[in-house]
Amino acid sequence: MPSSWTDVEKDTADGLPTMLAQNVIIGTALSVGAIACSGFYLSMIGNVASLVPWALMVVLVAVAFTYVVGFALLWCVESFTLRMRERFRPVAYGVVGAIGYGVWGLFVMSSLMNSLDQPLNGVVLSNGEIAALTVNYAVFGFVAYLLGQTYAKRLAARRGLAIGLLAAQIVLAVLGLVVGVMMFSALGR
Repeated sequence: MPSSWTDVEKDTADGLPTMLAQNVIIGTALSVGAIACSGFYLSMIGNVASLVPWALMVVLVAVAFTYVVGFALLWCVESFTLRMRERFRPVAYGVVGAIGYGVWGLFVMSSLMNSLDQPLNGVVLSNGEIAALTVNYAVFGFVAYLLGQTYAKRLAARRGLAIGLLAAQIVLAVLGLVVGVMMFSALGR
């Protein structure tokens, strides 16, 4: 365990820091979940876009959470579980991930969906749809953070795989940003 918050914990001399490996796992799990559920989200807003561009935008939301809010949540849960038994840590990580990603889905994803649906269809998400979206995001957050805590040391030792997964996330997120700019600029015309 690091003695100071500025210390970076590494298991091997040539491996990645554990927290970076955790975030790569979390980002990968959330990206896969975003792609898997993008059709569900699109049907909630009346199929106002094509599936592949929409999936890229949903991946952008997942990756943005992972590398903006995700590091802060990992520091919080690390402090929270410092004296916890090792076997309970993945569940604690999962609970924090469920809360964090659920709130992200409630505010960020529902806002994105409403900002597309309202100008095109004149409606916004109902309370039931927002609740379903939030629960869906909370479940993926739980699973992603649980996996991140469980498999971080294994991925940290496999530097090439971790960098490949990180690069794939970044490419998909950049494509999602390009698609999002194109969609919202078309709405502004």
